[in-house]
Amino acid sequence: MLGTGRGAVDDLISDADHQVLRPTGPGGCTAVVRETSFLVIGNGEAYAVGRTGLALGKSGSWTVDDGFRPVDAGAYDVSWGQDSGALRIRGTATDPVLDGGSTDIDCGW
Repeated sequence: MLGTGRGAVDDLISDADHQVLRPTGPGGCTAVVRETSFLVIGNGEAYAVGRTGLALGKSGSWTVDDGFRPVDAGAYDVSWGQDSGALRIRGTATDPVLDGGSTDIDCGW
């Protein structure tokens, strides 16, 4: 319960934005993204969500300059193979990706 409360407070402070990416992958595997920004840094986390509707852990993360939110801006690519997917985050010339930016999306089946 404490973790849920702490997460909700963090979402409010950092003005978190959650997005479900389309298209979905094999077996209904879905990439879900949480983006935040604070001062001059933007952060994002990707989760693989399966049929249960639960993510079993973070798939990957990234940091972007100037509070840029690449998924919200459409600066990403998601592609799916037979068993899993790949998410690639793109920055801009003035708001580059500083860390991360490429992750596998795998629901584990």
